[in-house]
Amino acid sequence: MESLICARCGYCRPVCPVYQCIGWESASPRGKLSIARDIYSMNGKGDVTDEYIQRVSQCTLCGACTRACPTDIDIQHYWMELRERMALTGRAPKGYQALRSNLLENRNISTFRNVDRLEWAEDTEDPEKFEPRAGADVCYFVGCVSSFFPQASEISLAVAELFEVADVDVTTLGGEEWCCGFPLLAAGFGEEAAAFMKHNVERLKALGIHTIVFSCPTCHHIWAHDAQAFLEGYDLKVLHITEYMNELMVDGRLELGGSLNATVTYHDPCDLGRNGGVFDAPRQIIKRIPGLRFVEMEHHGESSLCCGGGGNLQSVEPELTEAITAMRVREISDTGASIVVSACQQCVQVLSAGVRNAGLPVRVMDLNQLILEAL
Repeated sequence: MESLICARCGYCRPVCPVYQCIGWESASPRGKLSIARDIYSMNGKGDVTDEYIQRVSQCTLCGACTRACPTDIDIQHYWMELRERMALTGRAPKGYQALRSNLLENRNISTFRNVDRLEWAEDTEDPEKFEPRAGADVCYFVGCVSSFFPQASEISLAVAELFEVADVDVTTLGGEEWCCGFPLLAAGFGEEAAAFMKHNVERLKALGIHTIVFSCPTCHHIWAHDAQAFLEGYDLKVLHITEYMNELMVDGRLELGGSLNATVTYHDPCDLGRNGGVFDAPRQIIKRIPGLRFVEMEHHGESSLCCGGGGNLQSVEPELTEAITAMRVREISDTGASIVVSACQQCVQVLSAGVRNAGLPVRVMDLNQLILEAL
C-alpha cells in the first residue's frame, strides 16, 4: 500500500494547493497518507472519521504531489482509490452523492436534458452540421460544461467557427454524448464511470469515425487513458483541440492574419499539461499570433499551479476552490499581462471568477477564442 512506503519527506507539501491554503498537516498529502495508513494498514485500528472523509475530498487531483514524490508513489491514483472505498462503504460526501444522482438521471453535470446538448450550435451558421453523422473526418466531443453553460458555450462556438474557416469535416455525438465519466470516477463511483465511457465509445464506433478532438482536457484525458479498455482494436486518434488546431496551422489550413497588440500569459490546465503532457502546442499557437508578447507565470509547465476547479472540489468546498484560484490570480497579476489564456473551459470559468473577485483588469480567454480574434 502506498501509505506504507511514504518516506515522510514532505516534498509533497509545498506543491499541494490545498495544503498551501489550509496549512494543517492533516490537509497535506503526507498527512492524508498517514491517516490512511492508520485506517487501512493490516494492523491499523483507526476509524473512518468525518475529518478523514473531508480531507480525502479536499483535493483537486492536480497531480502535483505525484510529480514531487521521490519514492514514486502515484498519490493521485491513491486518492481515487480512497474515494472509491468511501463510496463502497456509503461514506461518500453528500456533494458526491448528489453529483452521482444527477449524472445517472441526466447523463450530464447540469440539470438540463441531455437531448439538448446541441442547443449551443443553434448560434452557428449551420446547426445541422453538428448533428451525429457517420463517416465524418473528425468528431468533436464537446463536453458537459461547453454544452450547457452559457459562458463556456462561447468556447464551443469558437471551435465551430474555426472548423468552418479550416473546412473541417466535423460532427458530434449530439444527444448521444454522455458525460465523459470523470466526475463519477473522481467521486469514487468507478463502475458507473465505466458505463459512461463504454456508451460514448460505442456511439463513436457506430459512426465509424477515427479522429476525436476535445476542448476539455479532462474529457481528453479520460479517452486517452481510462477509456482505452473499450477502444482495444479500434484505430482512433485522440487529440486535444490545441494539438489539432496547431496541426491545422502547420498544414496551412488555418492562417492567422490579424495582429493583436497585447501581453498574454498562459495557464496550463492540470489534465492537459502535468497529467497529459501537452505543453508545446498551446504555446506554439500563441507565439504564431502577430503582435502578442508572451510571458510565463512564475509556475508554469510541469510546475503550473492548479486553478482550483478540478477533482470535484467545488461540489464539496467551493470556498477552498476560491482560495486556490486566488493564488493563481496573484501570479497572473505579477506577469503584467492584459490577457490570460487557458485551454480548459473549467479553468476559464474559475479564473474569470477569481479575476473579477480581485478586481484585476485582465481578460480571461480560451485559446480558441484568442485564435478567432487573430484571424
